[in-house]
Amino acid sequence: MLKQTLLVAGILVAATSASALESTNPFFGPAKGTTASTTSYSFTTGSIKDTTTHTKGYDHLVSEKLSYGLTDSVSLDGTVSNEWSKVKIADMETNTDDKNIDFELGSTWNALTGKTKLQLSGAYGQKESNSSDNLGAYKYVAGAVKAGYTMGVYTPYVAGRVELPVAQHKDADNHAKYEGKAGLYVYCPRQKWALDNGVRVNYDETDEERIISYDFEASYHLTKNWAVSAFGSYALDGQAKYDTEIHEKTIGLRLRTSF
Repeated sequence: MLKQTLLVAGILVAATSASALESTNPFFGPAKGTTASTTSYSFTTGSIKDTTTHTKGYDHLVSEKLSYGLTDSVSLDGTVSNEWSKVKIADMETNTDDKNIDFELGSTWNALTGKTKLQLSGAYGQKESNSSDNLGAYKYVAGAVKAGYTMGVYTPYVAGRVELPVAQHKDADNHAKYEGKAGLYVYCPRQKWALDNGVRVNYDETDEERIISYDFEASYHLTKNWAVSAFGSYALDGQAKYDTEIHEKTIGLRLRTSF
């Protein structure tokens, strides 16, 4: 009976996408000829305080990411998002902005898909949400690498990303941005839930800004092709030059599907 059960399980796994990864897995990629969709909404509040001013604000962000499998290990990715923001500086007037269409186009390659995981990606993007600081849309190229190892239901991983501005106005923000993360992904297929959490470090050369955050995402797989998630992030420490303190926290919802 055990051998029969294992045989049936093996057939079912082989019948799924060649990536053999659930959609919430940090190394997930769509199979050849299929499309993966990730729809997200997040709400972020934060404040920046230095010796002279105290700025508070919040952002609503809605995004849609589509990934198409060119092969079982290479995908073409596109993301579009809109941000609604409100910022209040001390006792000054409140500034609102709701015309912030951003987009990113790129590709992802799952170079290793056995127990050892290796994922490489690159992209070009534009952010209207940064246009006030850049005298036009902020343009950039980005590269990322992610590596991990699957041990049963656990997949520890590390990830890094660098973002470099391109074709900017000479007086715009032309500083690089860096991100690093150490995370642990847990997936229990019988209970249909998954957890992804870790510590993330972001560094922006502009104002020497450094933020250390704790990220958490809890997901439930409704069916083979549908998953819902609740996620959040909390800044454990945030600093910039001129003795600036940064506080930030995010909550959100996410829906994933494939077709």
